[in-house]
Amino acid sequence: MLKCLLLIVMLITSLHAQSTTIEIWQATTNESIAVMNSLIEEHFTPNTGIKVNVTNIPGGTEQWNKVLLAMATNDTPDLAIIGSEWPLEFGIRGGLVDMKAMFGKEYDELFSQAFPGLNESLDYYNTGFGINFSFGQTLTFYRTDIFADNGWSVPLSWDDVHDLLPKMQAKNMNIGSSSWYLVPDWFGAYIFMWQNGIREVNQERTKTTWDSPEAIKAFTEFTELFTKHKIPQESIPFVEAFTRGDYPFVVGISWDYPNLYLGAPTLKGKWDLAMTPGTKQKDGTINHAAYIGGNPYVMFKDSKNKTEAWEFLKWWLRADTQQKYSEILWNQLKLFTQPANMQAYNSLSYLPDNHKKILNEQARVSKAPLFALGLVISQRYLTNAARSVAIANADPEDEMRNAAKLANQEMERKQKEYDRFIKQLLAQR
Repeated sequence: MLKCLLLIVMLITSLHAQSTTIEIWQATTNESIAVMNSLIEEHFTPNTGIKVNVTNIPGGTEQWNKVLLAMATNDTPDLAIIGSEWPLEFGIRGGLVDMKAMFGKEYDELFSQAFPGLNESLDYYNTGFGINFSFGQTLTFYRTDIFADNGWSVPLSWDDVHDLLPKMQAKNMNIGSSSWYLVPDWFGAYIFMWQNGIREVNQERTKTTWDSPEAIKAFTEFTELFTKHKIPQESIPFVEAFTRGDYPFVVGISWDYPNLYLGAPTLKGKWDLAMTPGTKQKDGTINHAAYIGGNPYVMFKDSKNKTEAWEFLKWWLRADTQQKYSEILWNQLKLFTQPANMQAYNSLSYLPDNHKKILNEQARVSKAPLFALGLVISQRYLTNAARSVAIANADPEDEMRNAAKLANQEMERKQKEYDRFIKQLLAQR
């Protein structure tokens, strides 16, 4: 009798799986989705009976609006990749599945396979509303030929940068940034705070730390790059400026890598990657922390296929699956993707060993912004402060204290707005 019951249960489960199609939204390229579909049809569906329909959606603001509207109308897919700061915003409002609460140790194990700093944006009240798929990071490039010709050492710390800049500028060269990470913006301010051992919010996630002596010191050091050391206040056209040699040392972003690797054949053998300059610590080590940002999957509360969707994530985010996917994209399409899975990232065969070493080391020490209610929207105050100092020569301490005041007011309003959601969240746990 027991055997008959088990057989019936297995048959029902098998039939359900075979009839299930999970829906996924991703903002990516059609070529990437084609590769993804090919792997799913070859390796996932035959082994599970679960079909997968992946839909390409617009990114940015359109993506936010589409996901928000879908949750409001209870017309969501099962899974989606969204912005790194969105899972907690949507999850606290009750629109997402707390995968940590639902899947327990399986979630913890899968979550832990990503770079630790990358996961920081998803850590809040011990919840699990997202799980990282891929990421972007700060990358630093330098011209090996120009450095060798001039007898320059690659700067490891900002003190080294300060020493190198006069030599560069005497030759009409400079250090620049191809992204937001080293221009007057909140990204750079955070990087200097992290390297000085301070996080952007307090431990309770209720207020910023921007008006602390440590944060003001870090912010002052950051803005002096523009006011005292005269690096550009705007991002540079990376490949062109790097190729000409005007900027032989550039703090950039992940997508600069394929642009340079594939788009500047004349520079082959004349450039390399370096760790982002860091801040010397009391023990003599250098803290190279820089920005890293993830692209997490979320599971929607209204999904009718939560178990099947989780089975897909367990397979799709595995190291071997992610390595295969990333290598197909590069080898066949020259598309560069960075899997959040540390083992997969460290196993990519198409990366030169010297590049792979720096990419991994930088990713391991980098950080993602912590989540706090109202903090994302408040980061504009930090950007405004940096620009006031860099452009109008305002006082760094005054600007930082004012930015902290405005941000804390914004965060207090958000905490009141979300109070009932937080209470519900804690009650559920």
